[in-house]
Amino acid sequence: MTLKRIQAVVCLLGLGLVIAGCGAGKTAEPAAEAAPPPGQSESPPQPNTEEAAGEADAETTASDGKQEMRGSAGELYRLAFEAMFSMDEALNSDIKYIALDLSDLQQLTDADRRHILESFAFREVEVRDTTMEELKKEEPEFKETMVLQGVLLKIEKVELGEDYAVIEGSKYRSGTGAIGAKITLELKDEAWSITKSEMTWIS
Repeated sequence: MTLKRIQAVVCLLGLGLVIAGCGAGKTAEPAAEAAPPPGQSESPPQPNTEEAAGEADAETTASDGKQEMRGSAGELYRLAFEAMFSMDEALNSDIKYIALDLSDLQQLTDADRRHILESFAFREVEVRDTTMEELKKEEPEFKETMVLQGVLLKIEKVELGEDYAVIEGSKYRSGTGAIGAKITLELKDEAWSITKSEMTWIS
């Protein structure tokens, strides 16, 4: 082989090595991410964690409050008052308030009283802890009409056993619009529930 041919072969080999080296030095570029479909954002909206936490706290507080009142005197009388209020619903027509006479229930704590009164708050009328005597003073026309602007619920007799209670009371709207009530309750699994409710007299 002549010198010129040898030089040509060497040049070709060198050129091939250079090209191969350049190709090996290149790195593959990452594929472009696919664009989201029209009308869809790149990332889903994030929930409002503060709002969600606030709602969860409120639900927890309400749940804790109910749990705390289970088996209490407040829960016992709340059920009795609600049962009386639901009787003869015609007496509830156009009432301006719901009056609960708690004056004789000396065993109630402040939490019990609050629990009872707040249970009527959703009815969108004023809820009051008062007596018939106080209502008569506030409504002078009562002397002639014998009609209250609201209804008065009153507990009059309580029979309390180890796991039961019998409560008698009255619901008053007027001299010719009043009823007597008798509610029987049971204490089971540390919670009160009504087993029977009935009207005992009507005027």
